[in-house]
Amino acid sequence: MTETKERVIFRDPERIPLHFISGFLGSGKTTLLRRLLDHCLAKGLKPAIMMNEYGEVNIDGEFLRGQGYAVREMTNGCICCTIGGTLGLALQEVAAFKPDVIFLEATGLADPVELIDQATREDVLSLVRLASLIAVLDPINFAHFAEAVHSGIRQQTELADFIVINKRDLTDAQTVATLVAQVRSINPRAEIVVTTQGVMDYDRILNSSGEIFHPASGHPSHAPLHDHFHTLTVLLPAPLLRDRFERLMRSLPPTIWRAKGFVRFTDSEEQWMFQYVTGDLAMEWVDLLPEPPEHVVFIGQGFDRDALQAAVLGCALAPPAVAGTRQA
Repeated sequence: MTETKERVIFRDPERIPLHFISGFLGSGKTTLLRRLLDHCLAKGLKPAIMMNEYGEVNIDGEFLRGQGYAVREMTNGCICCTIGGTLGLALQEVAAFKPDVIFLEATGLADPVELIDQATREDVLSLVRLASLIAVLDPINFAHFAEAVHSGIRQQTELADFIVINKRDLTDAQTVATLVAQVRSINPRAEIVVTTQGVMDYDRILNSSGEIFHPASGHPSHAPLHDHFHTLTVLLPAPLLRDRFERLMRSLPPTIWRAKGFVRFTDSEEQWMFQYVTGDLAMEWVDLLPEPPEHVVFIGQGFDRDALQAAVLGCALAPPAVAGTRQA
């Protein structure tokens, strides 16, 4: 009886499908999101984008906005705890624009159990339906991150409807096969897709029905898994010396898992976006409007933020007397 009433009150054709994209830092979530957005536009669908960053400035949101997409950001906290109370309101705001589909890229630290709970709240349930949970995994760094925050990684993998094993081009076949077997043992029901740069049949996601696998009733309550995570955001008032900055990034301690941001160098007029994941540094020239401020964001556990701030500002030709820095 309850099931029948639910179908009458909440008709799926009138509810906007919501897809959560999760995965640990640097796994390729935003790359997958960008490709999903392009696919939607090619099909004549109007997508809405929601992004959550566990820091004060959303680097990926700035990049998508610079490409012409409308982005609803939730920053300076994780969507599943610190700013969780605002998710319902944010979803209502986005739903008011009547998009055909909503994609929410959650911070890599998000607890998927909390996301399911919030997406099925009474004030949200009549507007959206949770169509799929997507976990993006990086086969290169999966073992390292799983050891550091195994509970969060396992939950994202265990509850996912789609598991995208990304970066196939950067690893060997045996590593990928081992991860596929490991993932299958954790989640036998998910659809596993192995990709390079997030390339796949995106209709497989868009056509998902929204059948959600809920954790067993005995799932223990717990404090947020990432209370011990922290971030450092440093605003850059001057261009940096490229060699000095690259040396710093390549010598970061293993306690820093992820870094990203927008920078300028003394030898160039262009603005650059960089991404760092456990020793791997990539930079590309960008031309974004509106132009984001130059800043860097670090995410990790137990690193010396004062020393790192000084090191970053020391990459400038003449370090300023007063630095604009925020910590979380």
